[in-house]
Order: sequence, then C-alpha cells, then structure tokens
Amino acid sequence: MSEDIEVQKKPKYEALEDLPGVGPATAQKLRDLGFHTIESLAMAAVKELEPAGISDKKALAIINAARSSMGVSFIRADELLKMRQKVLRLTTGSKALDRLLGGGLETQAITEFYGEYGSGKSQICHQLC
Repeated sequence: MSEDIEVQKKPKYEALEDLPGVGPATAQKLRDLGFHTIESLAMAAVKELEPAGISDKKALAIINAARSSMGVSFIRADELLKMRQKVLRLTTGSKALDRLLGGGLETQAITEFYGEYGSGKSQICHQLC
C-alpha cells in the first residue's frame, strides 16, 4: 500500500526563465499568452505556444522540461484500467442513492453532497461514519 503513495517533490525549476531555452524575452511572451507558471506550461499543448513565435520543436522541449520538472507523465490505458479496478465502492445503505452514485461511494475519491437546508446532507455523512 505504501507504494501507492506519491511524494510531491519541489519543482526543479521555479520560474519560467529557469527552463532550458527560455530567456527573459521568451518568458515575457509566454506570460503575455497566460502562461505564468511552470505548471501551466506542463499542461500546455505545443500549438498553444505558437503565437509566441516559438517553433514546434522548441515548444516541445520547453513543455517536456516543465513536465519532467513537475513529475507529470502519461500512463497507458491498461495501467489506468488496473488502477481503476482497485477502486472499491462503499454502500450508503440506500439502494436508490447507491444507484445514483453508480454503485456507491468510490474509495480513493472525494464525494461531495450539497443541497438546500434540511435535504439530508449531514444525515448521510453521519450514517457513513
């Protein structure tokens, strides 16, 4: 179970200018496009950096550096399937509510109940304890 716990590391790069191939002028162009953090670049697509006048090759290098700094990576579908198969569902005690939730409350997830006053939010939470 301890191997499932991921330790968050401090990013390798702090500012846009710290990324390889990104100088002050390029960093300013990226900020003008709305990319103010390493995290935002890590989630960007190559074509999103095109308006800054950055070539596809350079954009890919910048994005990959940001992703490796953040520890962002992709997983294959079969790996995702194995992870999802480990998720269990807890019954709420109500068949109708379990049906609405797709079989109950998922483990390894956060479930939020909201509604107007007196709709039973607290009651369901106390029942689950």
